[in-house]
Amino acid sequence: MERKANLEYQTKKDRVIRRYATKVRMAKINPKNIKVYQKYLRSRTIQNADVKNTTYKVYHSYMNIFMCYIAENWDNFYLLDEDVLEEDMLDVMEAYMAFLADDCGNGKKVINTKVSAVSSFYIWATKRRLIKNHPFDGKLERIKHAQDEKRISVHFLHKDQIQAITDRLAEEKTSLNKYDRQDELIWNIAFDSACRIGALHQLSISNLELDKHIFHDIREKEGKIVDVPFTERTKKIIEEYLKWREDNGIETDAFFYNRAQGRMSKQALSMRIRKIGEIIGIGDFRPHSIRKSRLNQIGQTGNIELAKELAHHESMDTTARFYMEKKSSAETLKEIDNLMG
Repeated sequence: MERKANLEYQTKKDRVIRRYATKVRMAKINPKNIKVYQKYLRSRTIQNADVKNTTYKVYHSYMNIFMCYIAENWDNFYLLDEDVLEEDMLDVMEAYMAFLADDCGNGKKVINTKVSAVSSFYIWATKRRLIKNHPFDGKLERIKHAQDEKRISVHFLHKDQIQAITDRLAEEKTSLNKYDRQDELIWNIAFDSACRIGALHQLSISNLELDKHIFHDIREKEGKIVDVPFTERTKKIIEEYLKWREDNGIETDAFFYNRAQGRMSKQALSMRIRKIGEIIGIGDFRPHSIRKSRLNQIGQTGNIELAKELAHHESMDTTARFYMEKKSSAETLKEIDNLMG
């Protein structure tokens, strides 16, 4: 009876796999993902031939589900795109786990195995130095079992916090001021445009069009080319910054620079943003929190379509699900009372 039950469970599981990873969906998968995953399979099955038709056959089926999922829900990103891995992967994996539970009806053990199939690929990619770091190892466990910890590292700033940061960074730049011109522009450009840190890192003087209020042709995730816009207020700050650069003989094309390397690294940008968070008492402020805060601010006006366009999302569902702050139960009840009253 136990063996029969296991077979019935396997059959049910296979039906779920076939129902989602259909030929139609498989045809939509990013070809680069198919190619790099085949490379992974060849590598792993050579070293583990005894489990070629067991463990890795199952992993292959599970990875097909994941690749179909990101093709339909996450702009079909390349599995090794560093910008996506650095900025979005925790959101992707958490949403994928919810999808497996809610849409596929998978239990905890099956979900864990399907996540392990994805993780195994990234362990291999890290060892092969195809990526710098595993994008969710350890971190996903904290999201899964300690939701409070996730809330500490993801912040939606509200109007008074946004204004406090803007005002503090606008203060006169003196030797006693811990924030400089680049800090002020990192904040203003990142907030105006809701751009990713990858785009912020790529900003160059040669891409700047002051009159049009944009940096044009900036590489975003997956090689996508976008414009990074800014407001009239930020334009004036940029003009002052360019004059200061000229007076101090700074000639590099990189918009954000350091004297040692020329272009400021992503890590240095992240450290400066963490320091900006200290203005409002947030010690673990991240670049993505600026993006989330800006898009949420726009979404609160009722126009999520505008937020989607600024974010360069393919799907409004992505903007609504992951970039809008969730209401508390108390706020929901208050709105219901207002409607009923």
